[in-house]
Amino acid sequence: MKFKNVVGPLSLENPNVQKIIEIAKELIKKNKVLKVKKLYNIAIRSLDISSGDILDIIQFLNNNKILIDGSKHTRDTVLLNLYRKKIYNVIESFNGATFSFLREMVFTNNSGSAGQLIWHLKMLLKFKHIKKLKVGNYSLFLPLDLEDDFGKLCFFMKDNLNRNIIRLFINNDTIKKPNVYKKINFKRENVNYRLKILMEHQILVYKDESTKEICISKRMKEFLLKN
Repeated sequence: MKFKNVVGPLSLENPNVQKIIEIAKELIKKNKVLKVKKLYNIAIRSLDISSGDILDIIQFLNNNKILIDGSKHTRDTVLLNLYRKKIYNVIESFNGATFSFLREMVFTNNSGSAGQLIWHLKMLLKFKHIKKLKVGNYSLFLPLDLEDDFGKLCFFMKDNLNRNIIRLFINNDTIKKPNVYKKINFKRENVNYRLKILMEHQILVYKDESTKEICISKRMKEFLLKN
């Protein structure tokens, strides 16, 4: 959707956008939760901006989850909570994390419950600080700007056997499928199962299916070499 210019393009740097955010913060302080209708009415009275432009700004802020009607937070105040900030930092630092990993890293010495972690994750998802991806039986929480495919790759790389298999393919152009377990020096059935999963997620692909030659996806290899 295209928005009209309001003394410059609509972005968080726009001074009029910041003015409306500040009004919203004051409303939350006074009333505990944000009411968009009240925000609009106050902005109309206090700012030298047309009603249409104010609506555009509020819609922009709502679409980007900077402000949410009925919430006592804005997008930036959500991260003022120390636990939420720690959860966010872990997800960013590790290019994604599972629920169990987050609980282990954030709630050390049993300082919090699963219910608390679920609540904090919901708040981070609600305000678009992170996103959620299902990988098999796991719920994976990713940085918002990390592509889903790369998030899956980082998830699989956290496992030692997966990591050894992927590294093997980074250092070799192609390997015939029956030979992979010999190079890894691990049980054949375990290696073949991991190969199947990695190929299902397009991390590894057949270069030549007739000869069972496998290689790492070019896109995945480029990402790993850069990161």
